[in-house]
Amino acid sequence: MELPAIRKKYFSPFAIVGVLVLALLIAFFGRIALWEHSYYQEKEGSEREAPSSVVSNTGEGEDYDESEPSEQEVAEYIVAPDKPRYFSIPSLGIHNSRVFEIGVNANGEMGTPYNIHDVGWYVNAAAIGSNGTAIINAHGGDMGYGIFRSLPNIQPGAEIIIEMGDGKIYKYKVVDKTTKKIGDDANQYMSMAFTSPTSGVGSVTLITCTGDWWLNSQTYSDRLFVRATLE
Repeated sequence: MELPAIRKKYFSPFAIVGVLVLALLIAFFGRIALWEHSYYQEKEGSEREAPSSVVSNTGEGEDYDESEPSEQEVAEYIVAPDKPRYFSIPSLGIHNSRVFEIGVNANGEMGTPYNIHDVGWYVNAAAIGSNGTAIINAHGGDMGYGIFRSLPNIQPGAEIIIEMGDGKIYKYKVVDKTTKKIGDDANQYMSMAFTSPTSGVGSVTLITCTGDWWLNSQTYSDRLFVRATLE
């Protein structure tokens, strides 16, 4: 009795090449994923690159929303669990101002929130609650209606409260404040703005406009920096 003949299988060159390409792609993207994971673990809580200059906050030609959000809009505002949601300074009457993510604009300047009643968390700085220095930037101005218009009145020891998307609360205590002229003075201070006033302790720096209103350039003459440490 003869055994049945074994039928040989043949694979086309295209199929072989396709399998090899797929394997290389899997290995390539897997390596990228591992690198990215290691990178963010290494950078967690570290100081990050500062923008080249401080944004004007009310720059010429820029459009901003001056309408105050309703209580319902504030209550319904949702962010990811690990992102800042609400910002408060009880001593200045600031309660549950919405926190939006901001970055750097085309001019290399730090951005600001679209609505003057909101605050912006600079995403290229440290995370809220970390050992690094977080940056909060918002509209102000002694003649304006921005949420930080009264920030020049803040005193050392004042409490800053930030609520995260998952409801966790972080509290900071004001250590110092300084005012710098727009331009070189303010830009050079940015390295200090990204530094904690107490070494090894997490902090947050608040930035806003103050001083005289310059009509021609549509901005204020000074920038106010307030630094506070994590309690």
